[in-house]
Amino acid sequence: MTELIESIRHTAINMNKEQSTLEEALKSQLRVNVTDEDLVDGVDRLIYNHSLNKTQVIKQLGTTKPTFAKKLAEAVEMGIIGEHTSQGVQHLYTNEQVHVLMEYFGVPKYRDHHDGKLILIANHKGGTGKSSTTLALATSTALDLNLNARVLVIDLDPQGSAGQGTMRVADNSIYVTMTDILLAEFEPDNEGNAVNALLANGYTLETIIKECAFSTHLANLSVITAFPSDERFVDTYWQLDEKNQERLLRKFSNVVLPVLKEEFDIIYGDMPPQDSPITWSALEAAEMLLVPVTPRYYDYASTTNFMSNLAERLSMLPSQGENLQWYKVAAVNYQESSKPEYDTFQKLMRSVRHKLMTATIAHSDAFTATAATGRTVLDIKKSEEICTKTQFDIAVDSVKLFYKQFKNELIQLAAR
Repeated sequence: MTELIESIRHTAINMNKEQSTLEEALKSQLRVNVTDEDLVDGVDRLIYNHSLNKTQVIKQLGTTKPTFAKKLAEAVEMGIIGEHTSQGVQHLYTNEQVHVLMEYFGVPKYRDHHDGKLILIANHKGGTGKSSTTLALATSTALDLNLNARVLVIDLDPQGSAGQGTMRVADNSIYVTMTDILLAEFEPDNEGNAVNALLANGYTLETIIKECAFSTHLANLSVITAFPSDERFVDTYWQLDEKNQERLLRKFSNVVLPVLKEEFDIIYGDMPPQDSPITWSALEAAEMLLVPVTPRYYDYASTTNFMSNLAERLSMLPSQGENLQWYKVAAVNYQESSKPEYDTFQKLMRSVRHKLMTATIAHSDAFTATAATGRTVLDIKKSEEICTKTQFDIAVDSVKLFYKQFKNELIQLAAR
């Protein structure tokens, strides 16, 4: 038995030597070869799909054609915006260009009248649609030009990959995770934590926090990724004395979140399927909590257990859960035509009552197809035919209705 254990130990050592760093992993996963099939009139399809024509832009800006033409000419001359893309007689403006124009035209912003919010998507049951729900809401929020908010997704699941499919990695990117930031002062000798090296080179913690998010295909959507080495958060926490355990749990809320809110308006946290110090740290900072559940028997039972544990966990936090202002349960990946799922949804309605989102995210093959490409259903066009038109419509319509209800609750809660 001793030999077997020693063999396992050596295997782990050898695997660790071959382990990629976060930087290497991201550069490998995100190295996309764009072919002619991925281009529309010479533009990357992911960018093209979110472009607007001139008529749509003028309507969004709430201006007239003459005023638009005059101010656009000024912006081009000043180098504020580049040339549009032409599609036949149409002038197309990318999502980034639209946001530049909105800034130049003085379009109202979310933060003018609303406070920033941290929304956690959590359930200890794996496979409940946490990541897909997070990305659907984040993408919907970023695409909502009327809301005009800066959006961030924080992946807190060490085994997850929320948002990686749409991340843009520059050569001078800072490769740190939220766990690296939170643990830096508690593991000064860990050479794998780049935060301490950056601090030693003159960067401030505030700068590191602001710069660690990766940009995406949408101008106002950013992502802070996670990595398997983030699991060390749990071990580090349990090695600390009680006073430093509390300091670590409060760091996200007291140190990191205020800095992030200077840069971002709406922050979504994709949580790991576990009751651990990583989760507790995020819960200590959370202002809104969404609990997704697929309305199936075992998922309902697991979510029941999660809700029971959640109430106890919140009461044990340093803040005793006082930061939390809102929570809702949401049915996702829901197939209404399935009798067992319909019955379980009715059970949810009876038990959760007014804390249940009445809008649901439907089951659709479109979610599986788009996830394989690192995109959401909102990032594709029906003409791409990744699934049947019916399945595409089911997915997109349900996400839009779900976001509409969520947005109404968000802006009511966040209004100043």
